[in-house]
Amino acid sequence: MAATSHRDYCCCCIPLRFAVLIISVIALGLGGFSLWSVLHAGITDNIPKIAAYIAAGVYCLLGLSGLFAVLFKRYGLAKNFSVLWWTVTVVVTCLSIASVVLLATRERDEVEILCRTELLQDTSKYPGGVYDPATLADDVSTCYRGVMIISGASLGVQVLIMAICGWVASRYTSEVKHRKDLGQTIFGYGPVVQSPPAPGQQMGYPYYAKA
Repeated sequence: MAATSHRDYCCCCIPLRFAVLIISVIALGLGGFSLWSVLHAGITDNIPKIAAYIAAGVYCLLGLSGLFAVLFKRYGLAKNFSVLWWTVTVVVTCLSIASVVLLATRERDEVEILCRTELLQDTSKYPGGVYDPATLADDVSTCYRGVMIISGASLGVQVLIMAICGWVASRYTSEVKHRKDLGQTIFGYGPVVQSPPAPGQQMGYPYYAKA
């Protein structure tokens, strides 16, 4: 009988190969957008420019790695894409956690100053710049909590999305490896394996019943 196909799906309906293709295209798009942003934003500070160039390079590397894995369906390429994606996921997660920790500690005063400035510019709440210090302090504290909540939620969503994409990359790697082990062709069909005859059952060549 024919060999059983080993195939998983993303979101219950999307083939893993097509899902990896989508992820790769999105990564390339993010890389191109990062590069376009740094070239047209007129950034003069070197640190943001270097960070944007690094982000663009990482996104492009992920996208190209995924495209090669999809086009050639080689186990080595798929494995490289999976390892690279999980590596970037771990690094980005660590950096994002560090950023949130900085917001909660060393950069708290700067965030509160920004909140205070924005609140005082709200003429509907503070007409003429007149305010009650206690009320303004409460509003600044509320603004700061909102920034922390948004930062934490963004971190959670980012980690979840990258983890799902990493799972897709890992499952696609397993699928490619399984097809390689079965000797399947590029169309996904494995070799036909004929079961040996039961004892005493006569069959045509190459199987014969024992005398």
